[in-house]
Amino acid sequence: MKKITVMVIIFTMAMMVYSANAATIGYIDSQKVFSSYEKTKKAQEQFKKKEQFFQDEVAKRQKQVEKEKNKNISDGDLRRLAEKFNKELEPQRNDMIESQKKVMQEIQDDIVKATEASAKRMGIEVVLDKQFIITGGTDITEEVIKQLNKK
Repeated sequence: MKKITVMVIIFTMAMMVYSANAATIGYIDSQKVFSSYEKTKKAQEQFKKKEQFFQDEVAKRQKQVEKEKNKNISDGDLRRLAEKFNKELEPQRNDMIESQKKVMQEIQDDIVKATEASAKRMGIEVVLDKQFIITGGTDITEEVIKQLNKK
């Protein structure tokens, strides 16, 4: 009986020490943070404009190919013309992709920094994405959004 009592006391003490040292956990809805960030909204508008401009350029080139096709030029000449247009548009396409990657990385870095600052201010040591939380934790989504948009 004494052994059981001693084991219960040791277990209870261990749990108290563990809970005193346990990290406080917070979580964010990363999709909501991303979509609520003003920089994201501006970037999406810019991407749409660039994409529309690029699509207009592609449409112009396609019309030119169709005009040439109607002139009954050879398939080889049509293929070369299309390849020429693709080569002309490739730098624009690559620039658009690289620009998008750069801005998305900046947004992601901003979100991480805002999350770290909010967590520190709230005394939270670990922050996870909402989709990984089943129960418990503190939702700091709104705090992170405020932190991001106050800049």
